[in-house]
Amino acid sequence: MIGRIGAIVRADFLIRFRRLSTVVVFLLLSGFAYVWVPAPSTGRTLMQVSGARVIYNSAAIGIGTSMLASIFVGLFGFYVISNAVRRDVDSRCGYVIASTNVGTGEYILGKFLGNVVFLSSFVGGYMAVSMVMQLVRGEARLEPLIFIKQYAIMTPATIVFVSVAAIVFESIPFLSGRFGDVVYFFLYCVALGIVGSTMEHGGSSIARYFDISGFGFMFEQTRRIFHTTSMSIGSSSFNPAVRPILIGGLDLSGQDWVTRIVSTLISIPLLLLAWLFFHRFDPARLRAAGAKGKRGWMRNINALARPFVRPLAAIPVRGAALKDAMMTFASTPFTVFALIGITIAALANPASLPIAFAIVAVFIADVASRDRRSGTTGLIYAAPRLRERFVTWKLSSAAIVALLLLVAPILHTAVAQRARLLPLIIGILFLAAAATSLGVISGNPKTFIVLFLTFWYVVVNDKGATKALDFAGFFSTPAMGVMGMYAGIAIGLIAMAEVVHRARLRV
Repeated sequence: MIGRIGAIVRADFLIRFRRLSTVVVFLLLSGFAYVWVPAPSTGRTLMQVSGARVIYNSAAIGIGTSMLASIFVGLFGFYVISNAVRRDVDSRCGYVIASTNVGTGEYILGKFLGNVVFLSSFVGGYMAVSMVMQLVRGEARLEPLIFIKQYAIMTPATIVFVSVAAIVFESIPFLSGRFGDVVYFFLYCVALGIVGSTMEHGGSSIARYFDISGFGFMFEQTRRIFHTTSMSIGSSSFNPAVRPILIGGLDLSGQDWVTRIVSTLISIPLLLLAWLFFHRFDPARLRAAGAKGKRGWMRNINALARPFVRPLAAIPVRGAALKDAMMTFASTPFTVFALIGITIAALANPASLPIAFAIVAVFIADVASRDRRSGTTGLIYAAPRLRERFVTWKLSSAAIVALLLLVAPILHTAVAQRARLLPLIIGILFLAAAATSLGVISGNPKTFIVLFLTFWYVVVNDKGATKALDFAGFFSTPAMGVMGMYAGIAIGLIAMAEVVHRARLRV
């Protein structure tokens, strides 16, 4: 049994680390260590408590970077590892595994441990890079054991939770697609906010056992040591007039040991859900799951919306972009309900625009990647000039879908708030460019969904305080410089996608 589970873990590890995307993600995560640990001479610091800068010793950099690693794994790790089962289905390796004496429980446990090993390797590499930053910008000697201790306290619970969630979501049919990707994002953010806020204000002690991110524990430590919860982690400004603070790091004492261990292990029983729903690559169950999916609630909603989309799909249109845009509505009739809902919301409350953008993002996420994922790229490339203009075609298609879904907010803005019309149009083009670029480059919609929703979450919670974040004029009319910046980013994203597409064509 141990040998079979070990073989699954080893195979997952080797497959993932041989992929170029893994190297790219690892380099990006390591590069963030340089950005997140700024030199104090720049007026910014990794950690500040009540305006005072925290001295860069191993404890401070260990706490700060481990907390940021926990955020990164919690938000992005799920989307990196949530294709372990699907990869075995697509490669047909799963059918070989199903023909062996590997049990369902062994397979699920092996995939779970493979996820744990993979994410732990990433976090370990990031920790090593952060130690290098301690040597470069530190104000005290490097103490590896103290550094490792901070990571051991903060990150295991997040790694285990994400590893479990990825397997559970893949095993449950209606959570294995884009819907599940969106559900996980909001589920994680809500859980993070509720637990962290409860513990920050000294709420119920039960929340301590569900503190997966470690935020609550850190807030408790800050309140206990410094008698305040005013703290920021990440590249943030500080008051140079206030004397710097020296900290000794997080410490586990008494019940803290129990709460951190429980918060690490509490997610594991959810693997029983994966075991219950897992199909074990049985062709009959896979077909049954597909048929059931066609009769599922989302398909029922699509069937209900189909009469509404038929007149729209029947409109004779010319041009590849318009036809591809109509394909989005025809393949997902639920889009019509989204159009109706956005229209009603725009007329009833113009402040609903951020929600409308999030909905549109979900519907255009796979416009650029669906042909590649469905294996119809060869047919697409057979059309005249479409092969060379693929990126422009997909950008136009995504923009048309976004404009149609947001037609009511656009008209309302043009009539009631003309000054915000230009930033709104730029925001839509930025949205379409990001969806197209990330879809073309990564070949799947998850990359765009997680990156945009993360950015959107920051923008909405900022509520216009940082003018440079308000990319579509949600809260005020952006300055020309801000609008020009997002227009430039959109152009840069499309140029990047074009370079990648041209490089693939030459291979």
